[in-house]
Amino acid sequence: MKQPLIGLSLAFCSGIISAVYLKIPFSALCLLTFLSLVSALVFLRQIKKSSLFILATVFFLGAVLLRNSQTLPDCHIARLAPYKSENLPVIGVIDNDPAYQGKNIFFVLKVERIETAGFWQKACGRVLVRVFRKGDFSYGNRVFLKGNLSRPVSFSKAKFNYRDYLRRRGIYFILSVKKKNLVKRLEQDRGNPISSLAFRARRKMKDIIARNLSPFSAGILNAVILGERQGLPIYIRDSLMKSGTVHIIAISGLHLGIASFIILLILKIIKVPRKPRYILTILLLIFYCIITGAKLPVVRATAMASALLSAYFLKREIDIYNSLSIAALIILWINPWQLFEVSFQLSFLSVLSIVWLSPKIKSVFPVKLEKIPWARFLILAFSVSSAAWLGLLPLTAYYFRIFSPVTVLANMIIVPYMTIIVASGFSLVLIGILIPCLSYISAASNELFILILFKINSLLVAIPGAYLKLPEISFACVLFYYLLLILIFNFSKIPAMLQIIQGKTRYPEVKKEAGESVL
Repeated sequence: MKQPLIGLSLAFCSGIISAVYLKIPFSALCLLTFLSLVSALVFLRQIKKSSLFILATVFFLGAVLLRNSQTLPDCHIARLAPYKSENLPVIGVIDNDPAYQGKNIFFVLKVERIETAGFWQKACGRVLVRVFRKGDFSYGNRVFLKGNLSRPVSFSKAKFNYRDYLRRRGIYFILSVKKKNLVKRLEQDRGNPISSLAFRARRKMKDIIARNLSPFSAGILNAVILGERQGLPIYIRDSLMKSGTVHIIAISGLHLGIASFIILLILKIIKVPRKPRYILTILLLIFYCIITGAKLPVVRATAMASALLSAYFLKREIDIYNSLSIAALIILWINPWQLFEVSFQLSFLSVLSIVWLSPKIKSVFPVKLEKIPWARFLILAFSVSSAAWLGLLPLTAYYFRIFSPVTVLANMIIVPYMTIIVASGFSLVLIGILIPCLSYISAASNELFILILFKINSLLVAIPGAYLKLPEISFACVLFYYLLLILIFNFSKIPAMLQIIQGKTRYPEVKKEAGESVL
């Protein structure tokens, strides 16, 4: 099997989904996982049976991981504290880079101790803290806080539930610390040293961007380079959503590709040997992932970029499907609840759609056009943009109730143009670090590029019929769409598949080809 990881990732995802909807006891799932693994080892010499038992093992393992994530330890704050507590004293360590919005500060606290009924006791778990006062907080600070503990509000908008969103990140409570409440910093540097270094680099980069750009452009570049959207105006997101290009403000494979190119180029200029060059690039990409807060699209892009660079390093054949499967397995192993996040579904499905559909769309055009450079570029841009649009169409309609026919044209123009903005943004940061006195030159070009970007987007959105608001659609319609899409783009292979299923084909090579296409 050329792409074994596809089957494993699908089995793992199926196990996670089954654990949500099937109430199988945790002990039974563990037993089934063990029995499947033993059976796979027993039938190791029989490839078909062994493969089936390996898939079953991975399936049950996915279910076990999700069910285990639902089981909270006895010391968890969700078990120790009531759903609503006033003036609850808490001691813990700040577990992320705090976000500042006006006079308010937001951060995640890894709880160590809480005071209940007049006694301090050990605790664990994470809470989202909102401090309604000025203060200087950093990742790794051990702090004493007193505030009102409450469950997150379960409001929903466009199928987004805030309480579920936090729960999937292991956060069950919000601690609101008002101006009159006591806040005290006990210790510093109690976090991971690498994360501390990454967050200091993040603050340095934000400072360079804020110092050299207008608030509008700084908000855009912070989103594009650092994945921070707090300073992004709502009307910008709305405009990008209407054109179907909102993904450009999320760090993705494009950003990691440009970052990889810049790192490899710099290392080559300073004459770092080939193998160390690739290893350093992978390590720096992982560090950059931490700088951006390790958000899901960045983790997916980093995992895929690392897999591709490793293939170059080892001089092995690159398989994008296996790389995508590795990224999915890593993310879901860390947190199986990510499978139900909109960002996970859109991120992976967009890449999968481009890889699967763009060659099929490209093959429709005459081969003669491939010899003309500008025609080849247009065909490639159209194929990639159309593939992503077709792949994400039902999900965007389901989650956001919007249909954007202009998306194909918008992505053909804006995505290539984003290369300039991302490259100029990284250049501004590098110049700001190395030669601060020349950063104003790069800043001026950044302002111009960003202004042009949103002028183009505004013109595209203004086209009559560029986007349409839709009524609510069912998930059954989404599944039907994908089934129809698969049938349409594999229509020519259906007779061969039917012959294989019925056992009527006489040609081994046909079986092999059809079998690979199914995988």
